[in-house]
Amino acid sequence: MLKRLVVLIALAVSTAAVARADSISGFFSATGTDSFTSSTLTFAPPQNSVVAGAIGGTFATYLTDGNPITFAAGAIPYVQGNNIPPPIQLFSTTEAGETFGFTVSSFNADLVNNGTQGCLTGNTCLTITGIGTFTGTGVVTYTPTPAQFQFTSQYVVGQPLATLTSFSASASATPPSIPEPASLALFGTGLVGLVGIARRKLSA
Repeated sequence: MLKRLVVLIALAVSTAAVARADSISGFFSATGTDSFTSSTLTFAPPQNSVVAGAIGGTFATYLTDGNPITFAAGAIPYVQGNNIPPPIQLFSTTEAGETFGFTVSSFNADLVNNGTQGCLTGNTCLTITGIGTFTGTGVVTYTPTPAQFQFTSQYVVGQPLATLTSFSASASATPPSIPEPASLALFGTGLVGLVGIARRKLSA
């Protein structure tokens, strides 16, 4: 009985180490047009938003400069400070048979008009930073991966509010940590020790 138990535990540990899907890692940037007021943000049609700039990690395998990005349709309400919206897919992009989607879980919004944080003096900028989850489906189905994004939209003085302005955004995915082989070995050694103690008690 004890030998069988040891074999089953060893199999369970090795299966846990092998059976995991790939996570997304890396980063990419986007540019496009949007409109914003002090309480809502609306993205322009998809053809106005594209992948632009540096691309790294998993995204570099599929995405290239100029690939269209589809942002959420309709106005997204926000307040200055922390926002926890209902689950919403903020954007997605498809290229080379793979679709990446980003669902936002919380974000912090800030309207800047004092010439700080990279916003030109006299302009009003909307800056958003937040966290969420990246998914990847198509050629490869990736494990949903925690991610963060940063968004800046600049309003030029003289434009009426709610007209199109330019924005830049970047997103990066950070895969969850994977147990190291050394940790798994330590776990296995502990299990063998426990089995040895149980065996001694049974023999006594």
